[in-house]
Amino acid sequence: MNPAITATKLVVRDADAAERFYSALGFKLVSRNVGGEAETRQKQSWLSASGDMSTHLIVVSEFTELPPPRPIAYPGEAWLAMFVADIEAACETVKQAGGSVVRAGKDQPEHQVRAAIVADPEGHIIELVGPIQAS
Repeated sequence: MNPAITATKLVVRDADAAERFYSALGFKLVSRNVGGEAETRQKQSWLSASGDMSTHLIVVSEFTELPPPRPIAYPGEAWLAMFVADIEAACETVKQAGGSVVRAGKDQPEHQVRAAIVADPEGHIIELVGPIQAS
């Protein structure tokens, strides 16, 4: 077996709002669909950095026939991790797009990165990783 993780699915209460948030971060829409039956019926937006299926996908999925998921509390169950060129600018974009900054950017020399922890509007945790700030 040669597994490859090609997508991450986020179960959300509002697929349209989640699509707007991730688009503000620079992801491009690949496709939208509604499908499934009964409790598996989902409204989805598929997004990637490239705008096609050649890079990792974030799939935001709203289950239309089930109650909305409970709000997520830090630290949540799983985190997304994204490399960005400018941690502070990315944190500002997150706030402007309706998300929140959980932990502001901080140099982490032991990992040779600068990192911040943010959350999307539904509370999904995202670790932003970038270059250490020049002194």
